Amino acid sequence: MQQKTRAIVLHYLRYGETSMIVTLYTEAFGRMSFMMQGVRGKKSRSKANLLQPLFLLDMEVSYKPGRELQRVKEMRNAVPYSSIPFEIGKSTQAMFLSEILYKVLQEEEPRPELFEFLFHAVQYLDLATEGTANFHLVFLLQFARYLGFGPRDNYSEEKPYFDLRNGVFVTMPPPHSEYLRKDESRLFAKLIHVNFDSLETLKLDHKLRDRYLEALLDYFSLHLGSTIHIKSLPVLRELFS
Repeated sequence: MQQKTRAIVLHYLRYGETSMIVTLYTEAFGRMSFMMQGVRGKKSRSKANLLQPLFLLDMEVSYKPGRELQRVKEMRNAVPYSSIPFEIGKSTQAMFLSEILYKVLQEEEPRPELFEFLFHAVQYLDLATEGTANFHLVFLLQFARYLGFGPRDNYSEEKPYFDLRNGVFVTMPPPHSEYLRKDESRLFAKLIHVNFDSLETLKLDHKLRDRYLEALLDYFSLHLGSTIHIKSLPVLRELFS
């Protein structure tokens, strides 16, 4: 069956001399892996350039239910980037976030609202000129909502501690170590309200940025039921330190 779909590049693996196995998050099918033959050859190098982390594609695929590796008939840039491939900060964030998505998104079924969020969030990163050092934090918070475990917005003076395990602000430090201190929780409550359009209003030094990133990765691990190991994390931390 021939099917047109938009897709987001999550991961690739070199295969043989000229081929690649590429994992995409597609609008029509959800997560899907493809065998792309010959894309690393001299005559097809432009196609390999389209398979970088979080690149957005328009594709026509030959889909066969039950086949482990699907086939691509045609692909092209859906939205040419103006900054992500050329700015080290944005390209590092793209690498980090694509790794998060590759680890988390396992469903081989379409989720249109989630796909639209991801597709437009990446475009926003490419076009944004201010506040981008904190983009990955806001992305993770919004992504958590689509996964069904977004933090509850119930901060108050009476509930000044954020419980990472249960995703809510609570009155007293919980009887475990997965929570934010009062000062951390106060700013985290503000972070919950930040969206991509207001990124420039979020002022964090590198220590706070790193602390909230650590907390959010712990939060994802707790709610997904397994620890997320991200190879690109040290690079991201060093870049924004």
